[in-house]
Amino acid sequence: MIKTIADGIRFLLEIATVVFLIIAGFNSSDLVVKLTVGVIAPVLGILFWGRFMAPMSLHRLPTIGRVITEILIFGATSLATYLLTTHKAALIYGGIALIDTLIEHLIP
Repeated sequence: MIKTIADGIRFLLEIATVVFLIIAGFNSSDLVVKLTVGVIAPVLGILFWGRFMAPMSLHRLPTIGRVITEILIFGATSLATYLLTTHKAALIYGGIALIDTLIEHLIP
């Protein structure tokens, strides 16, 4: 039951990650940051996640690789959101991502 809920939250987190990166990027006044954070990072994130993180991927990373990648991706998104948009949204997103990642990998 908890795992099913965590899986649903994980899916929403994946979508929120892309949305927050786009919003954070386009809130910047610097064109390079807009393109890097708002366009390139979300596209590369989607491609990477589909190739190496998706449950049915043929090239799925081992558990430790997925945990490290999730910490990096969710952490970077939280940081970008914190620096370029609202602090409250970044902290809520980061907290949910942390709790969900712990549940995903600690509950069998």
